[in-house]
This record gives sequence, C-alpha cells and structure tokens, in this order.
Amino acid sequence: MRKTLRRAVVLGLLAFAAPFAALPLAKPAAVPEASAPVLPDAVDAPAATPQPVLPAVPESRSFDADAPILLNDGGEEITVSVQEFLIGTAACELPPDWPDDAVLAQMAAAHSYALSLGGAAFTCNSAQCAGWTSAEVLRARWGGDFAAYYSRLAALADEVSGAVLCWDGAPAAACYHSSSAGQTEASQNVWLTAVPYLQGVASPWDADAPGFETSVTYSAEQVYTILTGLGLDADEIPNAPAGWFGEGVLDSAGYVAQIPVCGQVFTGTRLRSAFSLRSAAFTVAYDAGENAFVFTTHGYGHGVGLSQYGAKAMAEDGKTWQEILAWYFPGCKVVE
Repeated sequence: MRKTLRRAVVLGLLAFAAPFAALPLAKPAAVPEASAPVLPDAVDAPAATPQPVLPAVPESRSFDADAPILLNDGGEEITVSVQEFLIGTAACELPPDWPDDAVLAQMAAAHSYALSLGGAAFTCNSAQCAGWTSAEVLRARWGGDFAAYYSRLAALADEVSGAVLCWDGAPAAACYHSSSAGQTEASQNVWLTAVPYLQGVASPWDADAPGFETSVTYSAEQVYTILTGLGLDADEIPNAPAGWFGEGVLDSAGYVAQIPVCGQVFTGTRLRSAFSLRSAAFTVAYDAGENAFVFTTHGYGHGVGLSQYGAKAMAEDGKTWQEILAWYFPGCKVVE
C-alpha cells in the first residue's frame, strides 16, 4: 500500500512539474486550490507587511526625528524625507480614507520603527507597494483620486512628523500588522526576542475585521510536497493523510505555538510561512471526501504590536492616535 501511494504521488508530482522543468530547482511550493481566498486590494484593506526584524537594544538614546529615512527598496538603497516616508508607509498599509487618528498612529509607529533600526535601512518594495511606496506608484494606483488622497496624507504627515514613540528614551520597534487573533502576540513567540512593550494586549475589535476568519484548502498531494520541503522524509509520512497533523498547542494569544506533524514538532510561524497562511492562529482539518486539508486562520499578519483594524475601531470610538499607541505599546511614550 505504501509503495502504491508513493508511486501515485510521484507520478502526480511529475505531471505537475512538467511545465516548470526548464526553471531552476527550488524548494517545492504549494499552489492553493480554487477555494483559496483572494486577498483584498490595499485600497480596501491593509496590505501584508513585510516581516520586520527586531533591532538590537540601541547603544545610544539620541536620535533626530527630522533625519531622512534610509530605505532598502527592492535591493536598492535610497533616502527619502520623513514626510515622504510617512506618506508612503501609510499609503501601503491603510486605505487612504481611514480615520485620521488611525492613520496618525500608523505613521508614528512606522517612523519609530525606522528610527529604532539605528541607521540600518528600512526594507520595502515600492513597485509592489509593500512597506513603502513612492508618489509615482501611488499616482498610477489611485488615478483620479491621487491629488485628494495624497494631499490628505501629506497634511497628516505634517501633523505627526516630529512625533516618535519611545521606550526608555529610545525609539521603539513599533511593529504593526493588519489584525490579530483577538489579542496581539508577544514578540518572543515570533522572533525569539522578548521586548517589554511587545508582550500582547487585548484587541477584541479585530474579530470584526473583514476576512478575520478565512479558510484555504490544499490537496493531500500539495501538503505532501510542502511537508517534504520542510525536511520530512517520505518514510516519515504515513499512508493515511488523516494522521499527518496532530493537535496544535496554542499560546496565550491564540496562535499556534507548536503542532506535531508526522512525528515531528513544528512551530506555528514555520507552518504559516510554508503554507502561506494569513496568520499563525490556525486550525487544520482533513476532508476525507476531498482528500484535502482545510486550514482556517484568524487575523492577518504576525500579530505583534499595533493592530491596524484595532486602531481603526479605536479611532472610530473617539480615541486619539496617542491613546491608540499607548494601548498597543504599553509603557512607551510619544516624544515630540
């Protein structure tokens, strides 16, 4: 039976790989089936932010809030003014018509994070509108609405350009994401480094965010390919797919801390990356009739720091951008 299953899987994989035979070999990647969600455009919902890197503890607490920002834009280093940076990050992360205080909180968080890098470049891809983008890209993206949207963001950038969120006098690594699983995640559960102001807070508003619960389906063959790409040997994968995934262990914020897979234990963040899931707050169910696995996620993003949908809800409730930042980054203070 085992040999028969392996033979069928191999033949299926060969048939799938045939159109790509001339391409360089790479780690196998799964292609979600038709039931996979279509992610919303950044004009309608926050875009997926590139995974940030937590900076080391700063050696100096001095900083210049007006200093130009160094960017690594798709491999090319460029420098932009603070205003250009605030406009470009906000335009990538939020719809341009969101409440003022949600946008201001996002701008201050991005500026603080960039300064916390201590001179290292802020990673982005302007062409893909990921992390930061330019006025030229936004002109093409927004069309006839460009002038109105850009002037609004420019006015908000002027209002908050001198504000920096600080912890103990140094710029805070103010990470952000689209929506949490209902409570933001602790930094050490994503990057192994515990940061005092990134230990997670309640964010109940996220449950009302569009696409808060989303399911994606992978065939058993697709999952098999991904598992072997993760290093599992074919002999470690049982014949019966129903037994491939065990019960996941959740952390206090509701994200998968670890989950057994075919006798090995993987972190939720590693499986989130391997299966291109919206978040590490997920469950896995096997559908025997379809011979497929359904991954159901809650929230969108790494879950650490500012929840953008939480910020939107707080702003709509009358909270100021300073109050929003104080909620998501406890103990930090805005220095202007």
